[in-house]
Amino acid sequence: MPRPPSVDARVGGAPPLLLQAVLRDDLSAVPGDAPMVVWTDPVTLPWSEEEAEALLEIGGFEASLAGSLPGGFHLRPYPGKPHSLLMLWEAIHADVAVPREPPEEAELRGSLFAELTLRALSRAVPALGGYLGEDGSMTANVSVDGGYYSKAPDNLPLIGPAAGGPRGAYMCAGLSGYGIMAANAAGELLAKHVTGAPLPEAYAAGFLPERWESEEYRRGVESGAIGKGFQI
Repeated sequence: MPRPPSVDARVGGAPPLLLQAVLRDDLSAVPGDAPMVVWTDPVTLPWSEEEAEALLEIGGFEASLAGSLPGGFHLRPYPGKPHSLLMLWEAIHADVAVPREPPEEAELRGSLFAELTLRALSRAVPALGGYLGEDGSMTANVSVDGGYYSKAPDNLPLIGPAAGGPRGAYMCAGLSGYGIMAANAAGELLAKHVTGAPLPEAYAAGFLPERWESEEYRRGVESGAIGKGFQI
């Protein structure tokens, strides 16, 4: 059976970047049983006057770092030994343009992404400032990786029978970066599809993968006539 064209191929649009840093928390700055922390207020990073002036002189992305930046950075304890923290902040790569056909390896800002995210998180969790040296450099043991968020152009998940797939094939994907938050509800809805249980009338049909088989629906998303759901 020929592989059906992807949703993005039918409607267009590039997937947004997903970058994350894992910090080895040797200082035990965050308890291992702490919940996920999300900071939503704007933040100004702790630069010295000399550092801020240097960033402004460089211009572009670097200059923006000297001013107020959007919130949204978050962390959560990462299971395993040694104790680690998972850190994310989308503002640090919001300016990175992803082509419609994204490269297999996402563009990473590496240690810069980790240091900036750590600086921001130290505003929310002051103990994390222990990983920043007196000169502002990062002293933590950090690894950075990334890829792309799984999303459809309408920012709604794909939950239900796989359109064009074999009988008994189901999808549960495209949670637009809300995987942790939406996992329980998405799993419950998928289970109802698989077991034949009654489906929620309010939203189940709106998440069906087969909606992308409709040319009218695709055109509606392209034109903006059909509103978008989850935003990241």
